Amino acid sequence: MPDARITIEGRVAGDVRYGNVNGKDVANLRILAGRSKKNDNGEWENLSTTAYDCAFWAEHSHLVNALNPQRGDSVEVVGAITKLEAYNGQNGESLSAKVTGAGIKVFPKQQQSGGGNFGGQQSQQGGGWGNQQPSSGWGQNPQQGQQGGTDEPPF
Repeated sequence: MPDARITIEGRVAGDVRYGNVNGKDVANLRILAGRSKKNDNGEWENLSTTAYDCAFWAEHSHLVNALNPQRGDSVEVVGAITKLEAYNGQNGESLSAKVTGAGIKVFPKQQQSGGGNFGGQQSQQGGGWGNQQPSSGWGQNPQQGQQGGTDEPPF
C-alpha cells in the first residue's frame, strides 16, 4: 500500500537546490507552513510553524525547475511524509517532516492577492501537479484554461 498523501500549503523558505543522486535528478526545497492570527494591535502573530523538507525526484524535479519557485512564494505541494526529525529551533525543540513531493503549484509572491490567499490568480508560471495534464484547472497553464485556485486537487 502506498504512503498516505498529504497537501501542504506554505511558503518557500529558501533557494531550491538541484542535484543528482545515483543517476536521478532531484530538487529539494523547504516549505514553512503554520497558523497565524491578528493580535489586538492588528498585527499578524505566528501561532505555529512546521518545516517540510521536500524532495522532488526525476520528472517531478524537472517540474520544480520549470516552475522556478522563489523564496517567499506561496506553494501547494502534494506528497507523502517519509520521515519526521526533531531539531532545536528558536522556541525549543521542533519537528521537521521529510516529504517526497509528487506535485506542486506555485503562486509567485508578486502575483498574490492580499494575505497570501491561495485563491488568488496564478501567474504565467503558476500551475503544476506532477506530469498530469487535466483538461482544465489544476496543472494547466492559466492561459489555456481556468485561472485561480478554486478547483479541488486531482486526488
